[in-house]
Amino acid sequence: MAMTFGFLTEGDTPPGASVAERYHEVIREAQFLEEMGFDFWGSSEQHFTGPAATISAPEVLYGAVAYSTSRIKLRTMSIVMLHFNHPIRTAERLATLDILSRGRMEFGTARGNNAGVVSTFEIDAKGTRAEWRETLEVCVKALTEEKIEHHGKFYDISPTEVWPRLYQPDFPPIHVSATSIETHTTAGKLGIGAMNASPFGWNYQNDCIKAYRDGLASAEPLAGTQITENMSLCIVGVHCAPTKEQALDEARPSSLGFAKFLMTFYGAIGDTSPDYAYLADVKKTLGNHADDLPYLVDALPWFLIGTPDDIIKRLRVFESMGVDEVILRMDGHGHSKIMASIEMFGKYVIPEFRNPGNVVRTSLYEDAGVAAHPYMI
Repeated sequence: MAMTFGFLTEGDTPPGASVAERYHEVIREAQFLEEMGFDFWGSSEQHFTGPAATISAPEVLYGAVAYSTSRIKLRTMSIVMLHFNHPIRTAERLATLDILSRGRMEFGTARGNNAGVVSTFEIDAKGTRAEWRETLEVCVKALTEEKIEHHGKFYDISPTEVWPRLYQPDFPPIHVSATSIETHTTAGKLGIGAMNASPFGWNYQNDCIKAYRDGLASAEPLAGTQITENMSLCIVGVHCAPTKEQALDEARPSSLGFAKFLMTFYGAIGDTSPDYAYLADVKKTLGNHADDLPYLVDALPWFLIGTPDDIIKRLRVFESMGVDEVILRMDGHGHSKIMASIEMFGKYVIPEFRNPGNVVRTSLYEDAGVAAHPYMI
């Protein structure tokens, strides 16, 4: 199966710009992604993380993108499945999006990794794994059963009829954002996709992929759903340009800055509960190279920056590791640079994984002794 390509935006807004304008740019980017052959688009649910991630109500943006596109899948990356997002309200919003998009909704979930959310929304950080699992179960029931009734640890729901219903006849693919080995195992056992957003290195990524595949061996999907066997890799620093020097220069502020931001962000949640303790070590990931982007691009799997050939080479490595799809966080470079990078992916990267026989390898100009410029847009 050919690798699939997703796009993650979080409304990263650079100095001098407005969040209002950035939101409209995000919608235009989604439209262009469809034109350029990307498979799915989405935004994560973020709170208190601006201006690096400003989209706190992604369900509103999804409606706008649904109505301004016709083919690209819309994956909710990722709804925080805790009590402040009641599962029945989540089900209602998902069904509405499915209707507006005429069946293009994909269900992406998360248990959350934001210390600000834990404190402000009064979350018990020690119980988020169990709460995520029950919230997901209730949401699926609300979308698959004519009347939902549920009596659990976190929710007590008398028989209730939920409207509207899903547009697509079969339950859509379910995914979960995963940074821990345990969550990858759980995803496999539930028969849902794992969206790996780990901030660690190559060995840890391989351990996560193995845990997911091991879990799939005994998968028992939730009632009313089908197995989604899909190992995703979310890459947080992505940019494509005609030369590697240009790509690194244009991507440096947002990619390196976001990486450093994550060191503090993940470190803060690591102190809240034993369930998140593994994230406290993330500050060691950049080591002594925190300002050396060229080194980090080569050394860590969560950067994808360079020419189309550089990116294709790295994607082949991911493919060999067992990655089925990549989710590209291409944000914060400025709208025009993001659009140019999207076009580079659409013209020069995606075709290598869809129809490589249709890719031109040499030029008649070179046969005549004239060097041809590669990667023209």
